[in-house]
Amino acid sequence: MKFLPSSTKKALLFALLVILVLSVLGCQKEAAKKETAEKIVLTDDAGAKITLSEPAKKVVSLAPANTEIVFAVGGGSKLVGVTTYCDYPEEAKQKEKIGDFANPNVEKIISLKPQVVLATGGVQKGVVDRLTKFKIKVFVVDPKNFEELFADIEKVGKIIGLEAEARKVVEEMKEKVEEVRNKIPKQVKPRVFFEIYSQPLMTAGKNTFIDDMLKIAGAENIGAAAGEGYPQFSEEQLVKEDPDVYLAVKGSMNNPEDIKKRPGYSGLKAVREGKVFVIDDNLVTRPGPRLVDGLLEVAKALYPEVF
Repeated sequence: MKFLPSSTKKALLFALLVILVLSVLGCQKEAAKKETAEKIVLTDDAGAKITLSEPAKKVVSLAPANTEIVFAVGGGSKLVGVTTYCDYPEEAKQKEKIGDFANPNVEKIISLKPQVVLATGGVQKGVVDRLTKFKIKVFVVDPKNFEELFADIEKVGKIIGLEAEARKVVEEMKEKVEEVRNKIPKQVKPRVFFEIYSQPLMTAGKNTFIDDMLKIAGAENIGAAAGEGYPQFSEEQLVKEDPDVYLAVKGSMNNPEDIKKRPGYSGLKAVREGKVFVIDDNLVTRPGPRLVDGLLEVAKALYPEVF
């Protein structure tokens, strides 16, 4: 280069400098793209967005269903705190307790330094707001049907870095749902009353997993006409509707024979024909992986000759 004119040398050096600068900027841009791509950005069932720079290693669950989801996808070791109601699987009982479902201990949760808290909707909104004020990242899991549950399980899998495992769980659940759906007799549409509580009488209305299960099982949910959620239902209306099948959760009634003793119930078609069945609460009210087992129990009660 020493034989080149001075002006040419300057031009070459400037060109090299430009190439070097562009190369550095290009590398930085690619690194920024990679960093953005690796971030976990998800929207929860409350409409809030959560952003994580990496999968969470420490998680607190504020609902039994959330705890079951985490264990089902293989993330039990990441749970550093659960509620006193988190009793499944057995290992959940050994986890640090942060209080009950309705009133978890916010100070205890903060002391565990979780990277994410898995909450639910309804009664926990106040707790979610408090944790958010303390800069704790909260993800609300509050599905209303199977499709929303499938999506939430995959989101939880992403949060804790177990995406493939979560997809496998969802695939297995979908297969079980389809197995039930395909076995349902198409020509039969039983009218069903599902009791959630006895005094006052409460049922499962629209936008509940029980309503979704009955639809999948090809049944008519009498309680859907009473509104959304878990509305009260008058005994007079129950007698008028006269269901073909009467289902109840264990928390409401342990022995199907007990219903015969209630005034006016002995005349119900379901009671006369012995079609009163009791199902484990946790299989139909906890929005977690075991809901497919609850669906199967419902199908067995409605179509014993098939299932």
